[in-house]
Amino acid sequence: MVRIELYGVPRLRAGVQAVDVQASTIGDALLQLQRACPQLEPDVLTGGKLNAAYVVAIDGGTLTRDPQVPLNAGDTLVLLTSQAGG
Repeated sequence: MVRIELYGVPRLRAGVQAVDVQASTIGDALLQLQRACPQLEPDVLTGGKLNAAYVVAIDGGTLTRDPQVPLNAGDTLVLLTSQAGG
């Protein structure tokens, strides 16, 4: 099981804080996220792929958009906007 945490616009659109999915890659996880939260299309996800404004953080570290990155059971993905500032 992989947990995908949502913040900001994705959380508001989806109406949930997190979604648990069975996935072996980032691409698998995003496709399942889109199926579970179709309201994320088209602004966040399209065809199971992240739109240009978003990246995924894996376990609070690696930032990626690569759908081929492998995942392990227990990983946590955080969907982030790449345009955030502070």
